[in-house]
Amino acid sequence: MSEMSATVEPNEQGFAVCGYEKIEYDFEFLDGVFHTANAQLASCYTPWKRCLAVMDFNIYNLYGEEIEHYFNHYGIDLKVHTTMIGEKAKSMDTMLSIVDSMNEFGVYRKEPVLVVGGGLVTDVAG
Repeated sequence: MSEMSATVEPNEQGFAVCGYEKIEYDFEFLDGVFHTANAQLASCYTPWKRCLAVMDFNIYNLYGEEIEHYFNHYGIDLKVHTTMIGEKAKSMDTMLSIVDSMNEFGVYRKEPVLVVGGGLVTDVAG
């Protein structure tokens, strides 16, 4: 959730604007998040009946089948965008490839995107 506040005050040359945006969210840890017995993650995507997941190739190679099985179990259409990780992969091309996947999938403004992994994936996709 974000909350914006701003003030506008006149000065000799015109006016001064000072604004802040407070961003607030929670992290939850869940062991076995992709075990079909845990419906918590699926409940985030059930209203949409689909999920775009962004993750690095290593995570996909380790957990891809389990993730696909999980969403299939809950009848949620899954599209996975995989990307390279590491500092050299942090580029405009990488970011634009993620944006392209979002556009192709037709992600709505308030629709959640699942970001799995760390480093570049969360830097660019988050």
